[in-house]
Amino acid sequence: MKTIMREKQWTEKYPELDTGPVTNEPCVSLEYFELERERIFRRTWVNMGRVDDIPNSGDFFVRDFTVAKATLLFIRGKDGVVRGFHNVCSHRGNKLVTKEKGNCPGAVYCSFHAWLYNDEGQLIRVPDEENFFDLDKSKLGLTPVNTDIWEGFIFVNLDPNPKETLREYLKGVTDNLDGCPFGELSLVQTYKVDERANWKVGLDAQNEIYHLPFQHSRLIGKTFMMNEKNHCRFQEVNLWKRHSVWASEFVEDPPLTPLELKLGGFDMGRDNFRIPQLISEFDFYVLFPNMVIILFRGPAEDGCITYNFWPIDVDRTIWEIRNYSPSAQTIGQRLMQENFKCLIRDVLQEDALAHELLQTGLTSRVKQESLYQDDEIQIRHFHKVLEDHMGYYNNT
Repeated sequence: MKTIMREKQWTEKYPELDTGPVTNEPCVSLEYFELERERIFRRTWVNMGRVDDIPNSGDFFVRDFTVAKATLLFIRGKDGVVRGFHNVCSHRGNKLVTKEKGNCPGAVYCSFHAWLYNDEGQLIRVPDEENFFDLDKSKLGLTPVNTDIWEGFIFVNLDPNPKETLREYLKGVTDNLDGCPFGELSLVQTYKVDERANWKVGLDAQNEIYHLPFQHSRLIGKTFMMNEKNHCRFQEVNLWKRHSVWASEFVEDPPLTPLELKLGGFDMGRDNFRIPQLISEFDFYVLFPNMVIILFRGPAEDGCITYNFWPIDVDRTIWEIRNYSPSAQTIGQRLMQENFKCLIRDVLQEDALAHELLQTGLTSRVKQESLYQDDEIQIRHFHKVLEDHMGYYNNT
């Protein structure tokens, strides 16, 4: 065991974060939510998906970025380059591509008047072109959006002139995870949970393990390292300018179900796939504003889970969960992956209910502030970063 069970150690490491209560208003205020659209989601680098989502020439996906009041189109061109555009036709502003994903060999067209654009966003055909006035197709291509890729993850920044490059923005995360073999993992499961909760309520709730022995007592309540009083403790916490990571060990002999013991793919002695960048056995990265990357150690192979919390309204969020694992090579491995998918589903159901219960209580405004203990310091850090970007309570 590498975990130090000493209390209040993370506040000693980061004393500048203080220990006082934190206001709940950002999770219930419509005014605050409207400001988040501009000050957070239109000015920061936000993850939209992965290059694996569009592996072939002509592949595309559309992301309706609701909180930023934008619809975005991502296409892999014939040259292999992934490009991002505003998904809006230059003719009369129609939403260009309406399918969520697909393949468009060489071009996409507008369903309204059939204006045609190639996979580099250039306007290449206008029906009845001769009847327009001073029409210059070279100036009427799709509007590009600042798009960059880090370790296969596609990010955009809607600010026309971003203050930082993506790498500068992700400082801290890149120091730890550059070279991480995400590309060797396959997407095996996706969930989208439409929940009646503010996006920060869901993110905060996931961003700690204090709740595990209580909320998830039946499913994973005894999985993470705990002290003699059965309270979970972190092995490591790192807080950067915007982002954070905490890491936790699993208990030395995790409880296994009869099925897990029986399946050959769950052989404790095997090393089918390992992620060398793991700090501990469960690493939880928060990439401000709304993305989470989880890396975890399995008995025979490691894996990755990502969360994206997509704000829809002040009290509504689409929580997108993706589970990545190495491609199964045996029946036992495939069965273990299916078993793990069921576990994740059940845990997520308990979490989603908790998010909505939290929102119900916060919306009453009976309690104006939240209290955070030492192993919730990463939540306190997140809200400080949020306020640094918002300037709401400082009137800036």
